[in-house]
Amino acid sequence: MTDEAWLLPAPIEYRRTRDDPTAAFSNMATPANALRIGLAHGSIVDFAQKGEAENLILPDRARISSLDYLALGDWHGHLMVGDRTSYAGVPEIDRFGRDGKGGVSVVEVLRGLPPAIERVETGRYEWLERRWELSDAAAFHDQRRRLMQETDPANTLLRLKLSGILDISDRSKVMAEAEHDLAHALRWCDVDDADLAARPSDRDIEELAIEGTLQVASRLLQAECAAGGAQGALAAKALERLYVETLRAGDPE
Repeated sequence: MTDEAWLLPAPIEYRRTRDDPTAAFSNMATPANALRIGLAHGSIVDFAQKGEAENLILPDRARISSLDYLALGDWHGHLMVGDRTSYAGVPEIDRFGRDGKGGVSVVEVLRGLPPAIERVETGRYEWLERRWELSDAAAFHDQRRRLMQETDPANTLLRLKLSGILDISDRSKVMAEAEHDLAHALRWCDVDDADLAARPSDRDIEELAIEGTLQVASRLLQAECAAGGAQGALAAKALERLYVETLRAGDPE
């Protein structure tokens, strides 16, 4: 600390409090013309979205307490709050909900001017959450190709939700590509296909090339699918399993 720059700390005294930990800044005296830089931990907004935040800091604290810059921690993402307050984030992201990589802020503070804040990326891993609405297998392939081009796959963690209505053959192709090509290319991948429905087509049934009891069962399941509802969804899953196992049995490998 010098006469040119003073660091004003606001340590957290209690884990949970409704008090603004930066309120004391207004009463902290510093030499005339010295830079006043605040350092605090707390929430400008409720990042957890619980309705009420803890350690809540006024968004215009820098102005109220005549701070040249206010550096905040609490949230693991980068966020500017006005022109004199920011959350730097963390050097390495460690959870979902923070698209992008970790980083630090390089800040130049000059008296009488807004601070110059440069975001410098330092993180290795990228945690992504995506939802892909699909109309056919080609749509999934295009989305996967685009993801591979826009990311470093070996350092990407992906939580993926799939939705849409496909015929059974396309859904089978999508899930095979998701569970093998996509999952093996990424550092980590979780695919949620609960909203990706299967609607069997006549082509699907023809491709089964089955006879006898299995053929009768497939037609009954197809009729259940057409009826819709919970039983229809269950029948679609059963048909998909029949489709996959039949093709697998016919594979010479």
